[in-house]
Amino acid sequence: MADNDRTRGRKIRRAAGCVVYRVEDGVPHFLLIRDPYERWSLPKGHLEGNETDAEAAVREVLEETGISGELGLPIATVAYTFVTHGQMIEKRVAFFLMRATSGEAKPQIDEGISAIDWFPAQEALRRMGYEQIRDVLSKAIVMVSSAS
Repeated sequence: MADNDRTRGRKIRRAAGCVVYRVEDGVPHFLLIRDPYERWSLPKGHLEGNETDAEAAVREVLEETGISGELGLPIATVAYTFVTHGQMIEKRVAFFLMRATSGEAKPQIDEGISAIDWFPAQEALRRMGYEQIRDVLSKAIVMVSSAS
């Protein structure tokens, strides 16, 4: 589905991202970014060209955080609407699980990401700035916990 697809008169914008985790001393930690609105969130971004959701998710994590990893299962797709320039936009964001394998966490300042850090599960949930994204993180925590 292209970025300019329409449903019910709304323009649809697709994006993808990941819940990135690593295990420190047997405890899963989750990567959060502080977005341009000064809220903690997950790395995500728009699909480019003919990218799949999975390809975009991996690219966006690397661009926004400097972290690469092994892409895991899809977690959820969130959808929300907003109005820009008088037009109703529906945004759909597909999230995947990703186990970090390399890279040094470094925020992409030119995209408005002011900070990046690793948090244990409950702290990551407490800091999360968006309810829908908190739900995605909660699902990922269960996935990681059940896999260990």
